[in-house]
Amino acid sequence: MKNYQQLYLKEIKRLLEKIESEQGAMLEKAAGIMADQIKADKVIYVFGSGGHSNMMAEELFHRAGGLACFSPIFVDSVRIPHVPMGERCASLATYALDFYGVGKDDLLLLVNGYGINPITIETAIECKKRGVKVIAVTSTDYAKKLPKDFPGRHASGQNLHEMFEVVLQTNMEYGDALIKMDGVSSKVGSYSTFGNAFICNSLVLKCCELLVEDGIEPPVINSINVEGGMEKNKKLYKKYRPLIRWL
Repeated sequence: MKNYQQLYLKEIKRLLEKIESEQGAMLEKAAGIMADQIKADKVIYVFGSGGHSNMMAEELFHRAGGLACFSPIFVDSVRIPHVPMGERCASLATYALDFYGVGKDDLLLLVNGYGINPITIETAIECKKRGVKVIAVTSTDYAKKLPKDFPGRHASGQNLHEMFEVVLQTNMEYGDALIKMDGVSSKVGSYSTFGNAFICNSLVLKCCELLVEDGIEPPVINSINVEGGMEKNKKLYKKYRPLIRWL
């Protein structure tokens, strides 16, 4: 009998190791942009512009071992549970960016597994208009294989991975799931969240490393469930609370 859990683990490791081995230079470039924002006392906006991709805004916000300067963009009709097809409402992008005050010279970490849906592409287009710097986290296999006239696409048919210079590829394969199981017509075992989270947290690590090299203490959040954690965090709250809507 096949050990599907072992096969799943093997596939996840393969894809994450591919990120580590092939994208080091791009990770460093993206982390350098993040470090520059921190040096300028600015926040880093995070938008996971799709149902499960939205978890990255939650993953990075106020996270033990993460950066205190992440400002999440939450759009209720895109989050899960959400209004069905909310991620296909392109017009939400402008309202979301306006609501959070994202503008010229700000930095947005735009995370979307598929990189094709209307709100993702509209956000990318709007960021270009506004002069917002963007680090894109997405996949290419899905975007390349999906027909240009697929109803879930933005009207322009654009792909997120082709819109910016700083793009980190999650290696998510078409359809997301990894394991072909006997007796099941569809593949089982989703991958996209692993790729998204590994890249986002790798950016945190590399950004901290670059700041330390420049003699700067990274604004790292402590768990409030360790001794002294809350006391350290209070200093960070004082600095970032006026800049982050949900802090």
